[in-house]
Amino acid sequence: MKIYNTLSRKEDEFVPIEKGKVKMYCCGPTVYDYIHIGNLRTFIFYDILRRVFEHFGYEVEQVINLTDVDDKIIKNSRERKLSREEYTGAYTRFFFEDIEKVRIKPATVYPKATDNIDKMVEIIDVLLEKGFAYKTEDGIYYDISKFKDYGKLSGVKAGEGMSRIKADEYDKLAASDFALWKFWDESDGDIFWDKGIEKGRPGWHIECSAMSNRFLGDTIDIHSGAVDLIFPHHENEIAQSEAYTGKKFVNYWVHAEHLLVDGRKMSKSLHNFYTLRDLERLGFDPVSFRLMCLDTNYREKLNFTMDSLRRYEKTLNDINVSFKLLQKLEETDDSSIDGSIDESYSKFESALADNLNIPSALSQFFKLIEEANRCIAKGRVGKAEKRQLIGRLNDMNGILDILDKEEAGQEISRLAEERRKLRMKLDWSRADELRREVEEKGYSIVDMEGGDYVLVKRRRYISQG
Repeated sequence: MKIYNTLSRKEDEFVPIEKGKVKMYCCGPTVYDYIHIGNLRTFIFYDILRRVFEHFGYEVEQVINLTDVDDKIIKNSRERKLSREEYTGAYTRFFFEDIEKVRIKPATVYPKATDNIDKMVEIIDVLLEKGFAYKTEDGIYYDISKFKDYGKLSGVKAGEGMSRIKADEYDKLAASDFALWKFWDESDGDIFWDKGIEKGRPGWHIECSAMSNRFLGDTIDIHSGAVDLIFPHHENEIAQSEAYTGKKFVNYWVHAEHLLVDGRKMSKSLHNFYTLRDLERLGFDPVSFRLMCLDTNYREKLNFTMDSLRRYEKTLNDINVSFKLLQKLEETDDSSIDGSIDESYSKFESALADNLNIPSALSQFFKLIEEANRCIAKGRVGKAEKRQLIGRLNDMNGILDILDKEEAGQEISRLAEERRKLRMKLDWSRADELRREVEEKGYSIVDMEGGDYVLVKRRRYISQG
């Protein structure tokens, strides 16, 4: 399996540290607000990355952190007169609700930054002892001039790119140095930890190094995030982690590109800022956004538009109708196996192994859906071919996860069956009433030849404006 490594700047053959296992750290959310769809694109990428490794037989240990203390959290929680725990607890719940809606599999562990303060202090103590860190009146800082390999990930050397790191508006020896620990002041209120290095709170970068080291060890296989984290966050993680352990921190750095909205950076001031909840309020199925993300290579910018999401919403509906109809399709005694189905599956797997070429893999899934539609148009399919086609579509869906999972409940099934009987009696008026009742409950009825039917999750096609 090949994967693009930001560190080597090329596609590298993946070789795990431990045979059959992958240790993967993925930068998670700062839980101070709802995550937006740009964040969500990155988290869907993490999910695909993990699923692909599992598909090829690896045991994946995936850590996704939760940043539950930073300047914004302190400011916002105080303004709302909430404790830090209350404030971040709410947005943590919202985060888990959102990722479940787009079918992201749970990570192995979601450590909170505030549960790992002791590990951060341990690392800071070692960095002070080794001379990589120093104290000032307002905090403890990392001296990047002491780390000779600084810039090996991003290409940014010490003293360059300072406009990217002005967020650390604290006392320090050089503008490029970054905060490891920020000493308490009155603006922090009661948010501080007293751990023997003067009461205060951690800087952002040290949090990820501490949690990665605690849960995955000194050297890990993969560290992932969005491209905007390459510098300074991931560059700083390397500096502090490798200075702490004396070992290589990460073998493969894997980054996902940005999401744009109508060709522009997403921004509240441009009124093009969306959360998943915004899309749901417009009537979209969250899985249609997942499908949109899968259809663009993770290393390419994804241009989100409402028109394109409408198309993916319709595509999602169409493939689920086809799959449901295929499952109900009349079988013939033909026991032949279609070689083109397995050929498509082989191409699907090759695309996965080729630097996660999910759009190419998705095209093979659609090819099998087209084959299902040909069978549906004929009104019948060979028993062995049907089993083979359904099996391969389900195998592919193990990665893509876009087929409907929920079955209609007993009440909906009862109404649909009653409608079928009314149609047989030619009672079209009452049958139409039951169809509308089923649709109001969230399902559509798709009629088949011979009077049979399938129930499919109902999706709205939102009109422009």
